[in-house]
Amino acid sequence: MPKSLYLAAASLFLSLPLTAQTMPSAEGTGITLWMGASVSMFNPDYGCSSSSPFSCWGHQLIGLGPYANTSPFFFGRIGAEAQAHFLLWNGPASLTEHSYMAGPLVRIYSFHELRFNGKFLLGAGHFSLPSNSIENGTYFAFAPGGTIDYRFAKRLSARLDYEYQTWPSFKSSVTGHSGLTPNGFSLGIGYALR
Repeated sequence: MPKSLYLAAASLFLSLPLTAQTMPSAEGTGITLWMGASVSMFNPDYGCSSSSPFSCWGHQLIGLGPYANTSPFFFGRIGAEAQAHFLLWNGPASLTEHSYMAGPLVRIYSFHELRFNGKFLLGAGHFSLPSNSIENGTYFAFAPGGTIDYRFAKRLSARLDYEYQTWPSFKSSVTGHSGLTPNGFSLGIGYALR
């Protein structure tokens, strides 16, 4: 009995140094997938004086949206991003806009835990007024933009995102102008799945 007790105690004490090993980083080898959610404030570019993200106070669209992106895997600088915006509140005349886009995310600069990225997304935008407006519908959309990500924990990061969407086939029945350019800022929190 004492021999087996000594053997068990020796095994326990020899395994203690193994618990001091460092945890793998959230962005080691391979591709890391980040999932997140954001709160957005956009100029809808409909019923506003201009398309500046700050020119439609009082009628800025406010909404929520999920996003997912990868760590850079192509040339060590290019990853991918997919996102959706559900801009449901505060629009002029109860206007809502939704967008669903995906595309490349390019790492421009890194400084400690800060990441500066550019992106170019393609997808669809949906425009809706409560009345049966002829503008209601889904349109092709693209959006250049940029993000600043700050990793504040091993698997958590905060994000500031600016996006300038263009819906080239949209045509306003009120002004007769073609195209719509909703744009604005989002603040989000992301979590690394790997």
